[in-house]
Amino acid sequence: MNSKASLNLSIQAIVIVVIAFVVLGLGLGFVRSQFSSIESTSTSVQEQISQQILDDLRTGNKPLSFPASKLVLETGEESVQAIGIKNTGDEDRSMLIKFFVKAEDGEKEFTSSQELDFTSTDGAEVSSTILWDNEPQDLNAGQTKVVPVTIAAPDKKGNYLFKVKLVKLVTAEDPDEEEYASKTFFIKTS
Repeated sequence: MNSKASLNLSIQAIVIVVIAFVVLGLGLGFVRSQFSSIESTSTSVQEQISQQILDDLRTGNKPLSFPASKLVLETGEESVQAIGIKNTGDEDRSMLIKFFVKAEDGEKEFTSSQELDFTSTDGAEVSSTILWDNEPQDLNAGQTKVVPVTIAAPDKKGNYLFKVKLVKLVTAEDPDEEEYASKTFFIKTS
């Protein structure tokens, strides 16, 4: 009788293990499908934002569109944004996108993918990074373009004023750099 009870216990243990593996497999399949769904949703949202920026540039006839006026991020957190630019002139133009931050001693200019150290307006030593295509953007008359930007929030808590500028490219015929458009935005870190 005792061997029959231990055989029953062994069969129950095997059944429990099989059920556990089946549930685990179903759980993993569910999680995997959710992650692929999130990825496709994220891609879809990014495409919609790019399309909205382009539509905004076309209908508003503005040379520069930056979707956010304030970004709330954790210190050092990265945020991917998109900038829309448009040549509203009647001739082809080459333009540069530049980023600046308000510092204690004036505006400090970013270099793409390089960490910028600056003293904030309240005296703190801060660093931040912005990554974007800093090559000249050649646009035909009326042409629009969306440029992705990755912004790494400053590494100290605070509220920081950033500026994105669109400038006409300096040429031999026109050596003066001329601001074509600009927009300010805040990054609040916590």
